Amino acid sequence: MNALLDRKIDSLVQEILPEIREIRHRIHANPELSGEEVETNALVRKFLSKFPALQVLPPFIGTDCVALLYGKKKGEKNFNVTLRADMDALPMQEDSTLEYVSRNPGKMHGCGHDGHTACLLGAASVLSRLAEEFSGSVRFVFQPGEEKGALARFLVGKGALDDPPPNAVYALHAHSTVPVGTVKTMAGTLMSGITRYKITLEGMSSIRSEPEKAVDAIAATASLITQMNTLIGSKVSPLDSAILDVAKVEAFNPAGDAPGTGVVIGSIRYLKNSTGETLRNAVAALVKGLEVSTGVKGDCEFEELYRTSSNAESCVELLRRITVEKYGEKMFQYMPTPSMGSEDFCYFLEKAPGAFFNLGGGVDRAYCHNPKFDFNDDSLVYGITLFVHLAFETLSELEAGKKF
Repeated sequence: MNALLDRKIDSLVQEILPEIREIRHRIHANPELSGEEVETNALVRKFLSKFPALQVLPPFIGTDCVALLYGKKKGEKNFNVTLRADMDALPMQEDSTLEYVSRNPGKMHGCGHDGHTACLLGAASVLSRLAEEFSGSVRFVFQPGEEKGALARFLVGKGALDDPPPNAVYALHAHSTVPVGTVKTMAGTLMSGITRYKITLEGMSSIRSEPEKAVDAIAATASLITQMNTLIGSKVSPLDSAILDVAKVEAFNPAGDAPGTGVVIGSIRYLKNSTGETLRNAVAALVKGLEVSTGVKGDCEFEELYRTSSNAESCVELLRRITVEKYGEKMFQYMPTPSMGSEDFCYFLEKAPGAFFNLGGGVDRAYCHNPKFDFNDDSLVYGITLFVHLAFETLSELEAGKKF
């Protein structure tokens, strides 16, 4: 990027920072849960409407906002870069004395999505004023429901990324424990997939004095949980990683004394989608085997909410170069290992190569999903600037013939 454009970007970012900070505080004070982001969506749409160059599209799934910006510079092909921010809050009570503390009891922006949204609004503002400097298009996706329900799968499924299809996709996430503005990520598999399961075991109830007439769901449930605990060791390579947890167990019988029904609920996490399939099949086989060994009939419900997230090496390298050139070597860190956390940005990464990266919020701040968490306003300038540079330089390299 030439020095003149770089300085112009910096100047515009500084110009809009006060307004972006105020918007972030407003979103923080009015958190909305997954799929309920009505006011947040309205605020985002109102802000974007100030820029005539932006095409703000009708909602795809209700509380989403997708906007397109076409560059005015002549190019040979209509390349697209897609930038995404999630908007939903967590069902937590905030523990804070901030002036902009949550006004909605039991709801708070405890994962930084208010900051993610503010960064993307800032990027949309800056890029809208610099449309004559690039060819191709930039898509801004303000997504509902990342925390619960993985609504990106429905947003992508409804065609939000189809016209034009993206050539590269990017998203950021607030991250404590590293200095403000530090970028931390890795190429390849970055985060795990998650399947949630619900297993229902149907036995036969009986009064306690006649146990021989019962098919005991409690014994079958206990046996199933014991066997499930062996699956990671027996079905997953020691060179792979997976977690199978049991989150809830119920055994009940509304009529008799010996419970006739058992329910087991939990999740499976994995760094390979094939490992997830192996473990789902193994759990289903155990449930089927119970009918032979105990007489209890079982039913398995699996919901694959999040697939594994994988960053493209080319996109990570571009992000690293931008970060180092702009802020210095120390401001980029490679993650030593993938995370067993999950992100529904995985559905964007399945549509195009891209990079999901962590943005440092400071080493002495509360971690995400903590009642004291607050996105650091000092990180806004970095998030906005990185989004803008990623859009510019990805489009420039695509126009020059590079393949991501």
